[in-house]
Amino acid sequence: MKYFFLFIIYVAGLVVSSLGLALIIKSGLGVGPGDSIAVGLSMHLPVTVGSVMIAAFIILLLVNARLERKRPQYESLIPIILRGRTLDLFLYGSLENLDVQVWWGQWGIFSLGLLATAVGISVYLRTPFPRIPLDHFMMIMNEKTNQSKSSIRIFSESGMALIGFLLGAPVGFGTLIVAILLGPLIQWTFQWARPIARLWSDSEKQAAQKA
Repeated sequence: MKYFFLFIIYVAGLVVSSLGLALIIKSGLGVGPGDSIAVGLSMHLPVTVGSVMIAAFIILLLVNARLERKRPQYESLIPIILRGRTLDLFLYGSLENLDVQVWWGQWGIFSLGLLATAVGISVYLRTPFPRIPLDHFMMIMNEKTNQSKSSIRIFSESGMALIGFLLGAPVGFGTLIVAILLGPLIQWTFQWARPIARLWSDSEKQAAQKA
């Protein structure tokens, strides 16, 4: 039963992170670094942002397998599809007509989106289920380089922001803020979400004792 609740938490984390990404995009202050590539490509191709993101994540899935010298984690297709489809639901559905012109409204939406993204990512990373390749890549590099999650996030997202800018995506001041602050926010909220990890680690201990 605990794993059922953990899966609900897992899906909720993914949905919240998708909502956060959509709010950042709709704030008009600049798209997130990772999303800038998807937004940029969607501007040149007849596909949605979420569809481009799904394709990019599948490629990164193969890159991660090469880095770890393991088989590709095909189970990661679950969060890949969930992230891409829910992002599209927000961007082209409930938030499609969201257009805030006043600066305080834009910054309010942006701040809420940034916090929601960090919380959503941290919550779902604390469960034992498959990770989105970008977040898994962050964890791989964290282990291989002994650098903090925030440092890895800043470095990787800065590179993606540059690619997105070259593709013509609306990279702005908000993009820089996401690149600088999202990593530390994930680091902080990841510690806050520690009780979720205890929930499934306790379940494994109980199962081992019964065996």
